[in-house]
Formats: sequence, C-alpha cells, structure tokens
Amino acid sequence: MRLGSAPLLELLSSIPDYSADRVPPTVREITENEVVDIEEGEESEADVFISSALAHIPEPVNLGGNGSLTLTRQETNEKINAHYRNKDGSYNPAELARINHIMRCGLTGRETEISIKLVELLDAVEDKFGKKGLTLLSGYRTPKFNITIPGAAKRSLHMLGWAADIKISGYSSTKVKKYAQKLWIGGVGYYPNKGFTHLDVGAPRYWVIKRPVRRRHYPRKHDSRSAGGASVKKKKVFPASAAGKADRKIGKTSNRGMGKTALNKKSG
Repeated sequence: MRLGSAPLLELLSSIPDYSADRVPPTVREITENEVVDIEEGEESEADVFISSALAHIPEPVNLGGNGSLTLTRQETNEKINAHYRNKDGSYNPAELARINHIMRCGLTGRETEISIKLVELLDAVEDKFGKKGLTLLSGYRTPKFNITIPGAAKRSLHMLGWAADIKISGYSSTKVKKYAQKLWIGGVGYYPNKGFTHLDVGAPRYWVIKRPVRRRHYPRKHDSRSAGGASVKKKKVFPASAAGKADRKIGKTSNRGMGKTALNKKSG
C-alpha cells in the first residue's frame, strides 16, 4: 500500500485505530535479526530500498526537536543522551559520533555517519512522545549484515545510515506512524504486528504490512494444540538398539512374501 498525498495522509491519520492503540504487555520483544528479515527478506517492501531518485544526501533540517536525542539500543541496553545541536543551530561532532556508535551495525560493529536529518527526525518524534527516549531496534547495517538474509535487498537505506527502526515505551506503533506521516519528511513503514516503526529520510512515502511475515531463520516450535483448540497427545518414541531395528526389518521383509496360511501357522 502506497499513498502519495500529504493532505490525504493527514486525513487518514485522524481516523482512530482502536485495535492497535494499546501496546500488549506480553508481546515478545522482536530482535534486530527479525527486523532485518521482515524489512529486507523475500517478502519485504520495495519502499525500504535505495532508488536512483534518492541519490542526493539528505540536508539537515530542524523539525522542532530540542536538539537532544535519547536512544536505548535494545539488544545491548546501551543508553545515550546526546546533545547533538548547539544553541546557535550548529551541530556538535562529538555528540553526533556518540549517535553513530549506538546506531552501529549489529553484526559487524562497524559505524557510519548517520544522516543528521534522520537524527533531527528521531528527535522530533521523541519530543512528541514525552521526551523519554526511543528504543532502537536497528540502525546502520553493513552489506555483510544484509547478505546473511536470503533474498535481502542489496541497496537498503539502512546501509546509508538514513534509516532507523524504533519503538517507544508506552506508545503503540500506530501513534508513532501517525505523527511521522504528518511530518512527511521521509519514509514511514508501519509494522503493527511486530510493534515497531521504520523511519527514513529518503523520498516521502508510506507503507504498511499487516500480514504475518513468513520466517525463514527462526524455526517454529511445534504447537501442542491442534487448530481446533483440542489437545493433541504427543507420541512417545523410545530408542531402539541396532539389533532390534534389524529384527523388525527382517520381520517386515519376510511377512511381505508370506500368504495368509503361512502367517496363521506362524502365529499359531
């Protein structure tokens, strides 16, 4: 699903989505590997990827944030509060370097220069929702990270340091995406089934994936219940000796060639 009109998006964002307004307290935290799998695997959306129309570097723009960004990296629980913008509007290289570090590639540990426009976007989103910080699921990704995912995009915006996958404690991804849509500053990817929002500073666009995503790297556990809800009894399997296996094999082979009379005699 893709919409290209800012007024239309603003109108749609005013429609309440009651099904996702509350964050379920028992939802399992999604890992960065799963986020990559969802966004860049075989069932991903093309909107996450780089195109020829996104060749220019995004110019920094003040979106109303206070110049301070609090990020917590979910997989390591690292937390920073970076005062990246000075009072005169200039940027603090040392504080931006701290942001580059916490948004490093989860597989290789490699860092890149995160787009300042993305930092400003994250700051604006954080300030909108109580200035309590954002949880970072995924930031910069190296090509080496991407190739670990079968069918992954070779040109992801994450590989440029232009994208981040976030969530905010106490707020649903529905509310986050609605505000990001109103800003209309870049890409907004909405993944309500997984509880996170993709934000980037590529061309303004919006997409939503509500369907369950087929997993390829995380084997599903066998459910002990059937589709109808009835309990299914698991069959016990006992290890057999090599001799026992051989006896059964011989018995099956000989029985196959015997007639009913021979079988009756054998049983008698």
